[in-house]
Amino acid sequence: MTNTQRLTVRQQEVLALLKGFIREHGYPPTQKEVASLMGATSPNAAGDMLRSLQRRGAISIDPGVARGITINGQSAEEEAVALLRSMVLGEEQSWEKSFAFLKSRGVSV
Repeated sequence: MTNTQRLTVRQQEVLALLKGFIREHGYPPTQKEVASLMGATSPNAAGDMLRSLQRRGAISIDPGVARGITINGQSAEEEAVALLRSMVLGEEQSWEKSFAFLKSRGVSV
């Protein structure tokens, strides 16, 4: 069973919104931006949804990082492109995430 098969319809919709945002911008949205994408008036609603997606294994969230959402199950190419964009944009922790990406694939730096 894939992650999206275990998600509710609304969770699948929000996951699709997250993927679309990342594809368009090259980096994940903040919680406030997720709330806006969802049409919610409160960032707390977005936080609840993100935590439920994390519990289901669809995403990972880096605590304390504003744009710390990672879509689980992304292809290596999609993940590499997203990392390169974040490095070019000078985003916080992009170097650390890139080193972790390379290390997970057995590439020494």
